[in-house]
Amino acid sequence: MRTEDFAIHVLTICIYFGGSETAGRRTAKHNAAVGGVPNSPHRFGLGRDVVWDEVPPLHEVIDYARGLGLFVIREEDHDHFQPADWTPS
Repeated sequence: MRTEDFAIHVLTICIYFGGSETAGRRTAKHNAAVGGVPNSPHRFGLGRDVVWDEVPPLHEVIDYARGLGLFVIREEDHDHFQPADWTPS
């Protein structure tokens, strides 16, 4: 998935569910400082973190994201998105 398409898909989810992006592309140094794994999709512009005005049900977010080719992980204080087929380089 191209980084441009990925960004548009996450924006679409934010608009639909009422969310704001809090993290996108990270340098290796910043990624390490925030506790990210070394091969995080954030390092390649293919990871985005989103916080919600009102947290939507996870199954609804998963279904919507899947339709856009995205995978979602619910963390304690945000949802993380990446392409469903993303693998480290």
